[in-house]
Amino acid sequence: MIYEASKKGVALLAAITPNTLIPKLGEKVTSEKVEFYIWAEIYLTLRLIFSVVAVCFLPKLLAVGIVIGVIQAGSLIYLLKIVFPEEKRGLRDPARSLFFALGHYLEIGFSMAYIYWSWGEFSRDIIGRIDSVYYSFVTMTTLGYGDIYPKSDLTKILATGQTLVGMFMFAIVIGLFLSRSSQEH
Repeated sequence: MIYEASKKGVALLAAITPNTLIPKLGEKVTSEKVEFYIWAEIYLTLRLIFSVVAVCFLPKLLAVGIVIGVIQAGSLIYLLKIVFPEEKRGLRDPARSLFFALGHYLEIGFSMAYIYWSWGEFSRDIIGRIDSVYYSFVTMTTLGYGDIYPKSDLTKILATGQTLVGMFMFAIVIGLFLSRSSQEH
């Protein structure tokens, strides 16, 4: 009962995220000549480009951090909807699903790098853009070399959350491969 209610709640939240609204708007604007799924690919690509541009070129701005936060929250909610769907579904295209998983993974890594660079407090007094990208992906892959580590509670919470998301994303990719291999046999 709680599980079913959770799935419905996630589906309702996912319906109002940019991950759903922007592709629906694109489909409507093009009079359904460009399908929802194509718009979803375009939106993912734009988010990935934005995250790379943010960490490489944009100054430390609260507005950029807020945009990244909204994008990431929407992506995580939408990801939960995909993992825990309301109705039964099969994989339409495993290769496309892997494209989305990799795109989300990279987007999260670069977005978090911007957040770490802008507001993180680390063992080093100054952390540059390259160090923030390095720290973000080392954290997300759970390697944790220990050469850079968080000092503030906020940075520790962000790193913990990113580690959990990284493990979750890895599990999804493994699940996609296993699902694909079981469909072929």
